Amino acid sequence: MRSEFERAAAFEEALRDACVKRREQSRFGVALLNPGLPHVWSVNLLRVETADADLEELIADAEQVLGKAGLNHRRLLVTDEELGRRLERPLGDRGWKTDHFVYMVSHREPSRRGAAHDVAEVDRESVLALRHAILAEWLPDLDSETVGQIMASDRCFAEVGNARYFAIVVDGAVVSAANLYSDGHTAQIEDVATLPEHRGRGHATAVTLRALDEARTGGHDFVFLVADARDWPRELYRRLGFDEVGERYVYRLKLSEAS
Repeated sequence: MRSEFERAAAFEEALRDACVKRREQSRFGVALLNPGLPHVWSVNLLRVETADADLEELIADAEQVLGKAGLNHRRLLVTDEELGRRLERPLGDRGWKTDHFVYMVSHREPSRRGAAHDVAEVDRESVLALRHAILAEWLPDLDSETVGQIMASDRCFAEVGNARYFAIVVDGAVVSAANLYSDGHTAQIEDVATLPEHRGRGHATAVTLRALDEARTGGHDFVFLVADARDWPRELYRRLGFDEVGERYVYRLKLSEAS
């Protein structure tokens, strides 16, 4: 029987697999590639599927399969938690950046609730302005081509994940939202975000719990989300009844940053 972490990770990888165009086997896993979206790192990476790998050989493996694809970055998604943890320091010494994620599953009733009646279900078009604003906040140096590719990737994930969107709308504009992906049994809450000027009002709590309630009433027996291990929303999700079931490490390197 799969663990809860394995079930959550498998759901997430199934969405990713559906949004890549090409796969190439490598010594340590499989390269997932979408040549039409080369600037989107989440669909152009090496998924490391072994529990053990020599650092030099792993880097060479990534260079071979990702370099052959003509990408201007290198990205490693390490499926084994312990290997991912061990790689952080040596890869960091070589200039690689770490993305450390925790997978959290809804186990308990939340200790707090937002004003659920203020949350509306909206269509994808309604949340695009919020998505653009959050991207500009997180990654202010993105060029228009990269933003366009990210939006195209978002559209693919939305389609294959049967996405629904729950939002707080103020004066006709979405100021906070959460996505809900589903396969009918498993559901993932994703892209919880609030405009800076509307933060601190419980909006993230409200949209997250509305998505959770919709998943439960829709018959899903498993609801999870993924949080940055080093950022504050992790604590919010704990208060909302989500417990950590596993961790995953992803490493990234822009070639211009290589030392």
